[in-house]
Parts: sequence; C-alpha cells; structure tokens
Amino acid sequence: MRENAAPEGADPLTYVEYVRLLACEFEIRTNSQDFIDRLSYITQRAEQDVPVTHRSTVTIAWTGDEFRISGGGMDDDFELGATSALETLYQRLHRRAIAALPDHIRMQAASGMHAGRSFLMVGPKRAGKTTLALRLMLGGLDITGDELVLLRDGKAVAFPRKFQVGEDSLALIPRLTTMKKFSPSINNPQKSRLVGLDPLAFGKPWRIAPASVSTILYIEPNHGARTALLRCGKVEMTRHVLPRCAPPVSGRRDWLSDLCATVEQADTFVIELGDLESALTATMGVLG
Repeated sequence: MRENAAPEGADPLTYVEYVRLLACEFEIRTNSQDFIDRLSYITQRAEQDVPVTHRSTVTIAWTGDEFRISGGGMDDDFELGATSALETLYQRLHRRAIAALPDHIRMQAASGMHAGRSFLMVGPKRAGKTTLALRLMLGGLDITGDELVLLRDGKAVAFPRKFQVGEDSLALIPRLTTMKKFSPSINNPQKSRLVGLDPLAFGKPWRIAPASVSTILYIEPNHGARTALLRCGKVEMTRHVLPRCAPPVSGRRDWLSDLCATVEQADTFVIELGDLESALTATMGVLG
C-alpha cells in the first residue's frame, strides 16, 4: 500500500482535523494518514475570542496519484505531494479567513497583550520579530502572534498561526538551548528551515482577542550591539508602518485615516534590535 493511501475498507475520508482561524471554522477531512499527521503538527490551538460567522468543510482526497482539494467555497484544486497539498490548503484557509473580516487592515507585525491592551512589533521579514516575541514570552509577557495582525477602529487582533522561528535563531534564546527537543535544530541549524512554536508548548496562555493598540515598536536590526529604544513621532511611525500594511479586501476608503488614528492613540518607538537581553529590559520598561 502506498504511504498516502487510505487503509483498505476504511471510510474514504475517515481522518478529520478542525482548524479555527478567527471568524472561520474549517472541518478538514481526508483519507491520508500522512496528510492529517502533517496538518495536526502545524495546526495552532489558540483560544480565539472572535465570533464564528463561517463554517465549512474541505476535503483532501488522495487518489493514489494526487491530492484532490475541494470545498470551503473555493474552486477545486490538486497537488501531487502531501507538502504541496498542505501549503495549498493553508493558502485557501488564509484567504477565506481574511475575506471573512473584509474591513480589517492587514499589518506585518508581531503582537502581544499587556494590562488588557495590545502592543505591536512591526518590521519586515527577518527583522527579528519572532525571535524578540519569543524572548518576551519567556520573559513573562503574553504574545499572541509573530507575523500578521488585523486592524480596525484602533483595535488589533493577531492572525492565529504557530510562531515560525528559523533554526539559526533558536540558539539566541537562552531557555531554548536547554530544552532537549530543540537540541538537533540548535546544534545543526539550517538557515532556511523553520520550527513551529506556540505559547502552549511552554505552559503559557494563548488567547487571541481584539484589543486597543497601546504601543507600537518599529524594529530596525542592530545586530551585534546593545538594543536601543527611541521615541518616534507619529508621522514618522506612520511612514514606517504604512509599507507593512495591506488595505482591507473590502476596499473601504477610510482605512488610511483608521491606520493614522491607531498610530496617534499609541505610544510609538523605534527599537534598534541588538542583543535580546537588553531588548527584553528596554521593552518591559516602556510597557510598564
């Protein structure tokens, strides 16, 4: 029997996984043990305080030659391998979840909660958002996301996914170096390979909910030096964050004024990100 085939006599779609992405809940059904194992590994388990407005079923059927993907209100598709089928599935679910919140601005940012309000760490890929977010989480802060937030009316909500940290960054976080399950990735890191982590794996809470933005930190890499935190003017911060934003899929015209108002209400800083220990101290200092 081929690796991806369903067991003889089994229901053709006997394996089931549920994926919650903010306002959407998806039932994923497949006949491939290999596919469901991969899906279960990357599926996040965050508690999400957003009303569910969309429920649908997506099927991933292994035919012996290809994975046929259907359902979820989108056109049918197919992939030849489990990895590519998983990537296609998550792209579909991501698009559907964003479409279910059409008036929200998308911002490339890590996010956390402190004293009931949200703080954002904005920056391009490889700026250090995820690495800093993990260090802050291990330092006692509640981190809700590492890459994408949705904004509307001055409130931010993290898009739920496991934090994707590069193997080459794991050794920078002291507590991870002592954890046996990370030792292969730390001792033999591959720069392009990512490890999926979430707060629950460290005994931390993981609750995603819309919250007013209290602080925005824009990350500028300062590798090899001590971290510095500098106050930033509102106009300058808007210029920093605007290239990291995508407009709402609804096309609402007032999204720029919404973004500006979000920046205006927040404390704004540039963080010149060097070593993580001084970054922890500086960030905790401004969050209070």
